[in-house]
Amino acid sequence: MNIIDSLKWRAAIKKYDAAKKVSETDIETLIEAGNLAATSVGLQPFKLIVIKDQELKNQLTKASRDQPQVADASHLFVFAVHTQIDEPLIDAYFHRMAEVRNVSIESLDDYRNMVKGFLLTWDDETKTAWATKQAYIALGTVLSAAAAIQVDTTPMEGFDPIQYQQILGLESKGLLPVVILPVGYRSAEDVYAKMPKVRKKRNDFVMEIN
Repeated sequence: MNIIDSLKWRAAIKKYDAAKKVSETDIETLIEAGNLAATSVGLQPFKLIVIKDQELKNQLTKASRDQPQVADASHLFVFAVHTQIDEPLIDAYFHRMAEVRNVSIESLDDYRNMVKGFLLTWDDETKTAWATKQAYIALGTVLSAAAAIQVDTTPMEGFDPIQYQQILGLESKGLLPVVILPVGYRSAEDVYAKMPKVRKKRNDFVMEIN
């Protein structure tokens, strides 16, 4: 399928086939897609947590308004933002850049200072909102990648971030979940997945300025 056909095939799955598991190869593809997603200044101020343990998924279902997708999907992706957007986080990114591009860390000082010059002036609420937007860009990339290999997904905000934080032990790691993504294969009983997508007509969706 081309990308448009893949996106037409994609659906927010309501019922998963719990017996079907996504291969580790495909899971690694989705992880790499998320890692390659665009983020502001490339900082990636979030982590992707991948869960396949059934007992843990069952616990998280209770913190997800008992939505069955969390337990029944093959894997659960949790996008969690860093609660501290600070100098060490920025410095770690620039040291990684120096390593990957084989340049000295000193040669990146002007860029690093520019990034610190705006990021470190923000209050915590603004930093969290910014980091969350970056996580959502990665979410969208993973959704598209999953559709391309015909793996089903369900982007979800209906969960308790604090309960997730507690269950997964994320507070001590400075991480706060902001969106979750069950990953698996749709059940033949999911009637919604078979319905045509309802989207705006092109003229209602697009405003062209030539």
